[in-house]
Amino acid sequence: MKALLYVRVSSKEQENEGYSLDAQEKLGFDYAKKLEIEIVKIWKIAESAWNTKKDRVAFNQMLDYAKKHPEIPHIIFDITDRMTRNDFDKMKIIDLIQNHHKTVHFSRSNKQYSISSSPDDLFMLDIEVAVAKKMSSDISRKTKMGQVEKAEQGIYPTVAPIGYKNNTSTHLIEVDLERAPHVRNAFALMATGNYSIEMIAEALFRDGLRSKKGNEFSKSSVHRTLHNPFYYGVFHLYGRTFQGIHEPLISKRLFDDVQAVMHGKDRVQPYIQRRGFAFSNLAACGNCGCKVLGEIKKERYIYYHCSYSKGRQENCTGYLTESRLVDLFAEPVIQVTLPDAFVEWLRRHLKDFSQEIDMIRDNRIKTLKQEYTRANERLNRLLDLRLDNEINDEAYRSRKTELEANLVNLKSQMRDAEKVNPNFYEDGVSTLERAKSFYPQYLSGKVDKKVEILKTIASNYSLTDVSATATYRKPFGDLAKGLVCSNWGE
Repeated sequence: MKALLYVRVSSKEQENEGYSLDAQEKLGFDYAKKLEIEIVKIWKIAESAWNTKKDRVAFNQMLDYAKKHPEIPHIIFDITDRMTRNDFDKMKIIDLIQNHHKTVHFSRSNKQYSISSSPDDLFMLDIEVAVAKKMSSDISRKTKMGQVEKAEQGIYPTVAPIGYKNNTSTHLIEVDLERAPHVRNAFALMATGNYSIEMIAEALFRDGLRSKKGNEFSKSSVHRTLHNPFYYGVFHLYGRTFQGIHEPLISKRLFDDVQAVMHGKDRVQPYIQRRGFAFSNLAACGNCGCKVLGEIKKERYIYYHCSYSKGRQENCTGYLTESRLVDLFAEPVIQVTLPDAFVEWLRRHLKDFSQEIDMIRDNRIKTLKQEYTRANERLNRLLDLRLDNEINDEAYRSRKTELEANLVNLKSQMRDAEKVNPNFYEDGVSTLERAKSFYPQYLSGKVDKKVEILKTIASNYSLTDVSATATYRKPFGDLAKGLVCSNWGE
């Protein structure tokens, strides 16, 4: 006769309470030898028997293996709570017994359950699982109470995050002097707004930070670290926030700045300006669409390149100096910089066009008001017809609904007509004057002025190693199209 052996612990404390894996294994083999059963496969693992949604990988593997091997009729556990502490997994065991004709043994208590077991025996199994479930619930509740009690004293009651370490003597959390500087650096880099998660992971690896397996930290680990408020002195537990007594690695302000950067807000722009990466976040890579960010090389040279947020790809924007970027962005500025003669031509036509718009607007409003008055008169006449019983209720309601809808529509059209800018000509002339000076100001202005002009004329730029293409704001897109016409009157 063949059997499977499943032995389990869920904590180091159980190892010291006579439930060690080796002790369970020995009991299982002694039990099998007594019944002349051959153990052909062993599951010897550490996993919880409480959670039904995760952590029971080995248990479910054992169940699948048992179902696929009908020639193995026996499964040996140590005691009931080594098998399961929840009703969901208990039903899986009952299924094995009733539908797959397995015999379940408990080596420590010398009990076994099979298809021939009496209802009373199966009832006792239910009770044993219920007792194990109650014990597990009590342990969980006491553990939670103990953790909350520690948290209220400011003590983080679990494993310290990277940059800290658990002191086994004092049971407090201390700064890890080796790793803490790397964590501070990660926050400082992200606060500049010029680094992606991937770039920070690479920078930390270059600086010597390694995972427990000696590898580069994953993007998810870096992301989790940068979102953890523990580093400025507080922590979350069971839906509550506690003030810790551990030493903070960063300030609350720096933490908030990092969160703002990671959520795409602009409040940390001063960090970017202080670091000198004026063109960061202004353009997207023309190949993959990721942001083009700045980086300092050799502590003095500024370069811009694709952030590789979607992974490294061929033909992405390579390393460009700031002077090269200034040259590339000049072309979109030139395209919307108007020649003096063109501005004068547009100014004359704009005056005529403005007068025409004013006339059209006034006529439109006048016509709509007349229609509104007529519609309102029809509604009043309709009411008179109903009061004189010249039309029935159904005809009255139908026509009334139609007329009221028309009144609402006419009022909406009047509001839209009145929204036409009364300062159309003055605003237009101001825009033309600005457009005339864009490129001269771009050439003579400092970097901040160049960036201001670029943001004024376009909402986004697509950048490659050889060109910059603008997505122009209104009306600069129309101006750019007009400048390429051979005839200004087109």
